[in-house]
Amino acid sequence: MNEESLKLHADNHHPLSEANSRPKFVSTDDIKQAVKVSDLISPLEKAMVAVSEKTATIPIRQVMPINDLGKFGVMYGALPEPPVHGAKLLSLFPGAPALGLSSHQGSFALFDSNTGSPLATFDADVLTAIRTAAMTMLSTKTLARPTPQIITICGAGEQAEWHVKGFFEVFDQAKIRIWARNGERARKLIASFPGQAERLEFIPTLETAIKGADVVTTLTSSTTAFLPGDLLEPGQHVNLVGASRADAREIDNAGVARLNLFTDALASSKIESGEVIDARQNGIIGPDYEIVEIGEVLAGRHPGRAFESQITAYKSHGLIVQDLAAAHEIFQRLFCNHG
Repeated sequence: MNEESLKLHADNHHPLSEANSRPKFVSTDDIKQAVKVSDLISPLEKAMVAVSEKTATIPIRQVMPINDLGKFGVMYGALPEPPVHGAKLLSLFPGAPALGLSSHQGSFALFDSNTGSPLATFDADVLTAIRTAAMTMLSTKTLARPTPQIITICGAGEQAEWHVKGFFEVFDQAKIRIWARNGERARKLIASFPGQAERLEFIPTLETAIKGADVVTTLTSSTTAFLPGDLLEPGQHVNLVGASRADAREIDNAGVARLNLFTDALASSKIESGEVIDARQNGIIGPDYEIVEIGEVLAGRHPGRAFESQITAYKSHGLIVQDLAAAHEIFQRLFCNHG
């Protein structure tokens, strides 16, 4: 692109160009001030359609072992609309929450794809958490039966708080059950939502927590399956969010076989979905086992849930374009809205 064309692109993309006198820093508090979980659903929907239409650029993430405590991850990519690109650098340390830290610590850099200019650097931990919760809300709206009344969350760690917020915002009639191996942590989570005692309940037994739920969302750091497939009931929708590596899983092989499975990107699913990889290796599912990108449903090219009693599931891997869409929305709200 020559200098004149670059200037034209910048002029036509005035809001970002104007806001970018110099790159901004967006803190955790800035993100919380700018958006709620539900504010990111629409931007993420567009990003997921771009993934399925193959107009988004999503190279496979790179992960490097550091020591016995953790790993270092790099994710980068681009969206055509909004025209942004960027990269996320993360320390992935599962033991960090015990020290009062996030397990995903790092930074995210957002760039304007019309000019190449850096727009902002974000605290990555809360950006990751809020866009992950927003994707769960989107998948639940898209694949679950309408107006779920009972939602079960498995896990009470750092992701659980954002998911509770999201479910309260999006499904305002639903009651939420919390199951966790650490009951004290679950009680602390519930206590952090004062005034919601009638809608938020700790269930100490997994079987009881799953029974009768419309939606089940797993948010654990488990590397071995804890959710038995035989607990699932017809018509339920399952969000598999906690395990996003080939060596981690939350639902057992029998459960995988019962699911009508959707995901954010098939390329990620093939190499990072521990549940599917293990079920295939053990002959529980065959080559005809279908996995569908949620963008296909959002674009109207796949029906999604086909009938009432179907058990649907969304397997979350977490994509750089989700960070891009969320970061762009936050940037616009913080720096480009001149109402």
